[in-house]
Amino acid sequence: AEIVSGEVEPSASECVMAGEEQDNEKTDNEKQENDNDTEKGIPGFWLTIFKNTEILAEMTQPHDEPILDALRDINVSFPENSMGFVLEFVFAENEYFEDSVLTKTYHMKSEPDDLDPVAFDGPEIIGSTGCNINWKKGKNVTQKVVKKKQRMKGKGQTRIIQKTIKEDSFFNFFSPPSMPEDEESVDEELEALLTTDFEIGQYIRERIIPKAIWYFTNEVTDIESDLDDGESDEDYSDTSDYDEECENSENIVANETVTDVQKEECKQQ
Repeated sequence: AEIVSGEVEPSASECVMAGEEQDNEKTDNEKQENDNDTEKGIPGFWLTIFKNTEILAEMTQPHDEPILDALRDINVSFPENSMGFVLEFVFAENEYFEDSVLTKTYHMKSEPDDLDPVAFDGPEIIGSTGCNINWKKGKNVTQKVVKKKQRMKGKGQTRIIQKTIKEDSFFNFFSPPSMPEDEESVDEELEALLTTDFEIGQYIRERIIPKAIWYFTNEVTDIESDLDDGESDEDYSDTSDYDEECENSENIVANETVTDVQKEECKQQ
């Protein structure tokens, strides 16, 4: 986060990847160029990640981008004495809202259902809580004002009225739908909204935060595509069965070759 924001600048040696040889002359020249460059940090780091990540790009509107350009970090914390996690979005000072941190809390439970304990499959998210965003005047991107003509009864005249409606925005993420106390009253539309909200929270926690640099460089796309197609890490790493099969095949071929040689020697004798 400090490197992204420009609070800390990595040294020339820290910019060399493990296993690479350091070119001192080139490094000195790059360092001098960086010293002359007034721009610090990695501009647009998190905005680029949002654009490179399909699930977040779908949520992000053009009017969200200037705000996300001020996003400096995303952290996850785990509250004491309760299950769940909190996503913390840290922002630099901006012209849109007063807050420096926006939070989204996911509540979880890890108890089997008394009526169906066999179906228990580990901890699950049961709800989420957003936060109030203190928007500056006229800067709320989650709302828009529309004007509508309304006919006045009995007078035959019309008047213009203004109505505030909800606008598509990533920042609606901080105003999630509420889970009703009676789970049986959840309709299909609400269930779909809740499921999507939970999936996004888990995705940010498990993939975006620990692998942010991969999403920034867009190197994670191929890996995700393979996983989405049903392949797992085991498909790439566990080759012991294949190796054992190859070794057995080689032994069979070797034994057959030795046997053929022995038969040929007997004929010659």
